[in-house]
Amino acid sequence: MLSETSFGYGEFSFSWGDHICAIFESHAQQMEVMIPFIATGLRATQQCVWVSPPDAAQHFREALGAIGGDLPTLEASGQLVIISDVDYYLYHGLFEPDRTIALMRTLHEEGRRQGYQGIRATGDVSWLGKSGLDPDIWEEYELRVSHEVADRPVVVVCQYNPRQVGGEMVVKALRTHPIVILGDTVKQNPFYVVPQDGATSRRMV
Repeated sequence: MLSETSFGYGEFSFSWGDHICAIFESHAQQMEVMIPFIATGLRATQQCVWVSPPDAAQHFREALGAIGGDLPTLEASGQLVIISDVDYYLYHGLFEPDRTIALMRTLHEEGRRQGYQGIRATGDVSWLGKSGLDPDIWEEYELRVSHEVADRPVVVVCQYNPRQVGGEMVVKALRTHPIVILGDTVKQNPFYVVPQDGATSRRMV
């Protein structure tokens, strides 16, 4: 039986509370890693949350369906939640970190109320490339996400495409995630900056 903390990709496993950065250059590469992550969670009866723009959501639905995922049943039951990146990250076209953090909390709490002991959440942040958002504001938000999930039975994977978000946003991502997935490689992130509160990166499993 698959471990409840098996990522589903190779032999990599996570610890609950992990905040992981995944960097891809194509939808195919993205699905190669993220579909096993979600599928493993679904098989382990965990709740899975997918946030992305419509094109990535369509690729995700097709790829999950191709391996036998019954999307209508999974979504109707609440085990699989698919949300538009605009609805999740933006309010009237503006990014409001407090609102997004509150929405994340609501999703986690609702999942627990539904009886899911673990939650896998992943967000495709390609919208950043056209947002004009100050990278420092995004870096602060990513640090808040790390704190938010640290003591919860939640693992979060943030998905970045450098061609879409730009190099400065990728630098901010690397500074705020202790674990990074680069294409088909999972590694401890050498660019991670340990927060001043003394929190440290967990070990690789």
